[in-house]
Parts: sequence; C-alpha cells; structure tokens
Amino acid sequence: MKYLTVIIIITTSLSCQYQNTITKDESDKEVMLLGVYHFDNPGMDTHNMDVDDYYSERRQKEIEAVVSRLKAFNPTKILVEFQPHTQPKLDSLYGLYNNGDIDLNEIPGGRNEVYQLGFRLAKEMDLNVPVAIDNDGFWLGDYVDFIADTLRYDSYTTSQEKRAKYIAERSERFQQNTILENLSSLNEWEEIMANHDYYNNVAIDVRDGEGIMFNYQELTSEIDGLPYFMRSFDFNNIGVEMIAEWYKRNLFIYRNILDQTQKEDRVIVIFGSGHVRYLNQMLSDNPEFNLVNPNQYLKK
Repeated sequence: MKYLTVIIIITTSLSCQYQNTITKDESDKEVMLLGVYHFDNPGMDTHNMDVDDYYSERRQKEIEAVVSRLKAFNPTKILVEFQPHTQPKLDSLYGLYNNGDIDLNEIPGGRNEVYQLGFRLAKEMDLNVPVAIDNDGFWLGDYVDFIADTLRYDSYTTSQEKRAKYIAERSERFQQNTILENLSSLNEWEEIMANHDYYNNVAIDVRDGEGIMFNYQELTSEIDGLPYFMRSFDFNNIGVEMIAEWYKRNLFIYRNILDQTQKEDRVIVIFGSGHVRYLNQMLSDNPEFNLVNPNQYLKK
C-alpha cells in the first residue's frame, strides 16, 4: 500500500509538470492555444471585463507588439472564434483588408480580437484568411444561477461574488497593463485553472431538487420559447447538464480543429480563455499534436 501511494504521488506530479510544459516531440502538427479576452466588450460572458478603446494609438501599438511576438511562431494557419457560417463574410472582409481597400476600424465590430490579432497576423505572414471554427452551444448558466439563488446555494453565491470582484479588479489591472502583459497573464496555467474552477468545483453541485424551474415554467408557459427542449434537461442535475453542454461545445470546436489541420501545420487558435482548459485536454490526448505554450513567445 505504501508503494502504491508513492506511485500515485509521482504520477500526479508528472501530470502537473506535463500540463505546464505542454510538449510532444513525436507529433507532426503544432498548435498554439492563445487564450484571449474580448477586445470589443460584447458582454457575452457571465462576468465581463470593462475594456477601454482598443482603437486608441496606445492600444494599436500594443497590438502590433503582440502580433510581432506571434509571428515568431511562424504559423501556417489561424483559427478563430467565429461561427463557420460567417466564413464568407470573413473571406470578403479579409480580401478587402489584405488588399488595402478597408481598415480594421471601418469593419463593424472591428475591435474584436479576430480582426485585431487574426487579420493583422494573417496579413503580415501572408497567410490565407483566418478560419472560423466556433460552435454555438446551449448556455445553461443562467438557469444554474436562478436555481442556486432561489434555493440559496450559499457556497455558489459566495464563489460568484468573489469571481465578480476578481474580474472587476482584473479589469482595472488590464486597463493599466499593456495588451502583451494582459495576454501573458491570461495564459498562465494557474489563471486558466482558476477560470475552470467554476465548472469543476462550483457549478457542478447545483441541482433543482424542489422542481423550482418547472414551477416557474408553469407560470410562464414556456422557458425562452422552448418548453419541450428545456424539459429534456435534467434540472435536478442542472450543474452537470450545464457543464456537459459546455464540454460538448468544446468537443465540436476540437473536431473543427481536426478538420482544419494537416501534417506539418503550425496553427494558432485564437479563442476566449475559458475554452483553453478543455481544448488543451482534448489536444493533449491526441498524439498527432504538439501543444505550444503561447507564453514561450509572449514572454520572450
């Protein structure tokens, strides 16, 4: 029994080291998962940062500095967090931008990191248009919030309050720091795992054991216009359901990465940092891929 304990400790230690080094020399496809925050304040996350004007002269120079660092990776392809059905739009806009017929500030939503990082990098590296690989999953977090609040899950509420405070403090810090510093911080493994803690240790415990959601539904006759679909979820295990849907979305994204990579590709995947933990896991489990830590370049 003592030997078994030692083996478990060593294995766990090596696993942690592996996640931080992220190398697989025998693979033939290199992928950099660049976790980002949203440059254009879309308000799509549970807790959203306040971002200043990334069209300002200061921020534009900082973006150029980030792109300069990423160029050293020598990517052959860029994959981005847009839905595949938007690819024709990306093709058209990138063609205009690459030919000098349009500036990024003339594109609706041009502050977005897909344009500011993806388009710039692709043009400077003489690459094809960035490829849209996102997938539109169902976000059940609002129902988790509602049930946790109604049934007074104090640990959940406390965790969310702490997270909101942390994001507010990070917003202030990110407004003072350079974009290079912000992205470096965001891609530290400790930061990625802190983000992942919501799924792994907080939301997973929430469940509607008193039928709160369906009592609510009876009063309104529907939930978001989808009564039948919503009834297909097990609200008594809504935390698990929400995490399963989030994982499922990342599985589709992972499959899109597989579809868009060939042998000897060097790919940069520009995605919200909340996706990095699961995508890292999926790509790490595939021997064809060598995962490259972005901070090897951002902090160089």
